[in-house]
Amino acid sequence: MKPLHILALFVTAVLPVIALAELRPWTNSSGKTIQAELVSLAGDDITLKMENGRSYTLKLNTLSSADQEFAKAWQEEQKALAEAPKPKTEPLMAKPGKVLYHSPLTEIESDWRAAHGDWSASENGLTGVEREADEHAAVFKRAQTMKDVIIEYDVLLGETKSAMFGIDDSKDHVCRVTITPSSFQARKDDNDHEGPDVSKPFNSVQEEFETDEWHTVRIELLGEEMLAQTGDHISLGTDPLLATEKAKWGFIVAGDTVGFRNLTIWEALPNEDWEKTGARLRRKLDVEE
Repeated sequence: MKPLHILALFVTAVLPVIALAELRPWTNSSGKTIQAELVSLAGDDITLKMENGRSYTLKLNTLSSADQEFAKAWQEEQKALAEAPKPKTEPLMAKPGKVLYHSPLTEIESDWRAAHGDWSASENGLTGVEREADEHAAVFKRAQTMKDVIIEYDVLLGETKSAMFGIDDSKDHVCRVTITPSSFQARKDDNDHEGPDVSKPFNSVQEEFETDEWHTVRIELLGEEMLAQTGDHISLGTDPLLATEKAKWGFIVAGDTVGFRNLTIWEALPNEDWEKTGARLRRKLDVEE
């Protein structure tokens, strides 16, 4: 359809306000407005999709200045999403949205904080080792507000007892994932240390993991649910605490040197297939629904 036809729509269309995220008002240079979804922007040509499913292409400069700026910002966001790191393994519970954090962990950034242990970085990634004098596992965390997320990183166990990824809220611990040479498990953490709250381990995977090979770990947090996976091994559970806003996250090491690399955190978006997939997984893992 020629641009003239959609300009006529701006003049004649009287559309109800639709409460759908992808629809927004678009106003032309004459002040006429329609509701439509932005489909594409290529050069000076912008394609809008109406509520009835019909698409129209027109020149960007026929729209208001505010709409032109919105379209250009949308284009930049789409480009950033296309160039952003993708999960190595396909998430099950959620879909990845925008990247919230990414680092190969080849250098220590200034906003990371070591609470215990010795931490260093090289071209091979981040390493952490527990110090006996600390009488505490090595802890290396970064403050960042987030809620529903997908987290992925690689871990090299070496001779350690366990390597963990822990997440806190502004008060205390929320949850963590632990991998050892012989097990893998996610859990809701003790959030008050004085009761009545207690730690809530999810199903434990008993497996002999190669300690001299890198393992990719993926964590998915969406609402009150948590799923952790490495290879074909999954630990899954629910708890109201998991839906809280998170304030800090990072690595925890108990024992000798552990390696970490390629950490990425995405915003987690709902996956429409999870209702069925999740039900099957909970039955398979004997997880309480």
